[in-house]
Amino acid sequence: MRSILLMLLCGLAALSVAGQSARRPNVIIVLSDDQGYGDFSCHGNPVLQTPALDRMYNESVRLTNFHVTPLCTPTRGELMSGLAAMNNKASNVLTGRGIVRRDVTIMPEVFSQNGYHTGIFGKWHLGDTYPDRPIDRGFQKSIWTKGWGLLSEIEYDNDYYKTRYMDSLDIKYSEQYCTDLWFDQAMKWMDNIRTSGKPFFTYIPLNAPHGPFYAPEDDAKRYRDKAGDDATASFLGMISNIDRNMARLDQWLTEKGLKENTIVIFMNDNGGTGGVKVYNAGMRGEKTSTYDGGHRAACFIQWPSGSIGLPRSIGYAASVRDLLPTFIDLFGFKIKQKTFDGISLRPVLQEAKKLKDRMFVVQYTGKEKPEKYYSCVVWNSWRLVGDSELYDIATDSAQAHNIATAHPDVLKKMKGFYETWWAGLQPEIYKLVPIIIGAKQENPVIINSNSWVGAGGINTQWGVAQAAGAPRGGSWQLFANEGGAYQVELSRWPFHLEREMTRAGPAVAIGGTKIREGKALPVAAGSLVLDSGEQLILAGTPGATKLSTTVTLQKGAHQLQAWFRDKDGKDLCGAYYVRITKL
Repeated sequence: MRSILLMLLCGLAALSVAGQSARRPNVIIVLSDDQGYGDFSCHGNPVLQTPALDRMYNESVRLTNFHVTPLCTPTRGELMSGLAAMNNKASNVLTGRGIVRRDVTIMPEVFSQNGYHTGIFGKWHLGDTYPDRPIDRGFQKSIWTKGWGLLSEIEYDNDYYKTRYMDSLDIKYSEQYCTDLWFDQAMKWMDNIRTSGKPFFTYIPLNAPHGPFYAPEDDAKRYRDKAGDDATASFLGMISNIDRNMARLDQWLTEKGLKENTIVIFMNDNGGTGGVKVYNAGMRGEKTSTYDGGHRAACFIQWPSGSIGLPRSIGYAASVRDLLPTFIDLFGFKIKQKTFDGISLRPVLQEAKKLKDRMFVVQYTGKEKPEKYYSCVVWNSWRLVGDSELYDIATDSAQAHNIATAHPDVLKKMKGFYETWWAGLQPEIYKLVPIIIGAKQENPVIINSNSWVGAGGINTQWGVAQAAGAPRGGSWQLFANEGGAYQVELSRWPFHLEREMTRAGPAVAIGGTKIREGKALPVAAGSLVLDSGEQLILAGTPGATKLSTTVTLQKGAHQLQAWFRDKDGKDLCGAYYVRITKL
C-alpha cells in the first residue's frame, strides 16, 4: 500500500512539473549584428523595406528607450549574464576582454536548469575555446561560428554563401547563405523537440548585416538605385534577407501552432554602421559611440497569448541586461545567483505599472584598458556623456546642445551615480579572464591575434592578410590547467589552411567569394617569450607552414608573446595563430 501511495505521489509530482513546463512559453531571441535603430522601415527609414519586422512591430510591446552597448561582444555578454559589461568582464571584442566571468550563471544555463531545451544558431562571440564555448555554457544544441563572424581572424576563409560552421564540436559545410542557414537549423531543431513536453529557448544571433557586406543578389539589387553605392545596397539587402527569414519564422510558428505561447524578441546589438548615411533616426553617433546612436536599440517583444498586454510602445529606460532578470521573474525560475545589474521589467510589461526612476551606465572597454567616463549614464530622457556633456533627448534627440551648465543639479546627481558605480568595480576592473590551456576537454587549444593584450589586436581576415599590427604583436593571458610539457606552434595563417608562412594568403573563400590576398613576408624564424623571461628563437625551414617548440609550464597563470622575424633578425609581425598542446 505504501509503495502504491509513493508511486501516486511521484506521478502527481511529475504531472505538476509537466504542467508547469506546458504553461511556460517557448522563448526565441533573434539578435542582428550591426543593424542600427534606424535600419527599419517601421522606424522611418525612407529606403529600406522591412515588412515582416514592421508587422512584428505592430504586434509587439516595443521598448523605445532600450539600450545595449556600442559594440557586439559587450552587448552579448550583458544579454547572457544580466550584468554590465564592465562587471561580467566581456567588455570588448579585442584586448583580451571577450569572455564572461566563469562564476556567473548565464541565460542558457538558467533556462536549462529550469527544464528548457536550449539551442544557439549563429554567432556566439563570447569565447572560442573551453570552457567558454556555447556547449560549455548551457546550450544543449550549438550550431555556431567562432570569432565575430565570417571572415573574422579565426573564420579566415569562411563564406557568406557557402558557410562552414560548428555543430557542437564537429565542423560542417553548408550550401546556404549564412542567415538562411541559421534560421533553417533553428527551425529544424525546434521542430524535432516541440512535442517533447518541454519548452525551448532558442537564440539566433546573426552575423548579418555585419561587414563585409555580402547580400544575396536578389536582395541587394533592389537597393542599388536608391542606396548610393554597392556597399550600402548590399548592407540593406542583408537586412531584407533577415526580414524575409523573420517572415518564415513567423509562418513556421503559426503552422506548428506555437505562435500564441512563444515569446519572440527581435533586437539589434549596437549602433548603426553601413546604413547611417541613409538614415539614423535623427540620432547622433553610430557603432562604438557613447551618444545614443551608438547604443539605443530596437527591442520588439511578441507574446500573443501572454500576460504582457496589448501591443504598445513603452518609453521606460531599459537595458539589454534587464532581459534575464525579467525572464526569471516572469517564469518563476529557480536560480542561485540573485544579484544582477539589470532589473525585472515584469511590472512594466505585465501590470503596466511605472517603475521608480533608475540610472544605469552604458560602457565598454573602448581602448586597451577601461577608461573612466568613457561612458553614458542614462536617466529617463537624460544622458550624461563623458563627465561633462548633458543632454535631454526628449527635446534634443540629436544631442546637439550640451545643457550641463543650465542643469547643475542634474549633472551633479548623474556624476555622483557614475562615481559610485565606478568605485564599485574596483579593484577587479582591470583584471582579465585568461584563456585556459591544458584541459582534457580541449587539447590542443588555438589562440589568435584577436586576444592580444597590449597591442590592440587584429581580428579581421584582411588585417591578417596585410600583416597588420605591431611588429611583435601583443601578448596572451593564459592559465595552464595542468603543469608539464607543452608544444607551442606558431603560424601566420590559420592552421587548417596548411599554408606556407612566406606566401600571401588565399585569394578566395571556401565558397568562391573573393577575399583579400594580402602580402607575402620573408618569414625565416620566430621568437617566443614566456612570462617576460628569456626570448626563445624558433628556426624556420623552407616551405614551413608553422614553427614549433616545447616548453615546460607550471599550473597557473602565464603570459605568452610570439612573433616572426626575417633572416636578418628584423621583426615582421606577430604570430597571428598559436596552437598549444599539452603533451
